[in-house]
Amino acid sequence: MEQRKEPRFAANQSITVELLGKDARTETATVKNASSRGLAIELPNPIVPGTALKIDFEDSFVLAEAVYCHGESDSYLVGVELDQVLCGLSALGRKLQEFADPRSVTTP
Repeated sequence: MEQRKEPRFAANQSITVELLGKDARTETATVKNASSRGLAIELPNPIVPGTALKIDFEDSFVLAEAVYCHGESDSYLVGVELDQVLCGLSALGRKLQEFADPRSVTTP
């Protein structure tokens, strides 16, 4: 019987996962499925549950925490709980550049 509170959506998207803290490293991973609160990602190396993560994909990044890690032959499936999501980084960068450029300031 399905016990999840929210539906999961299949995915197959490549991402970059940065482990934060004392065991810091960066790895390429694949999102296997997603919900509004979490991801299941596949990596070549295990991640200790409780590890803080920064996940980069497309024009966004997510701060998250690993909640479980299960080995699957030559890869590991890691459950990730999402914490903070920042999208539209290109647009944000352009706006910040406009503010930093004194020529873009108009006077009344």
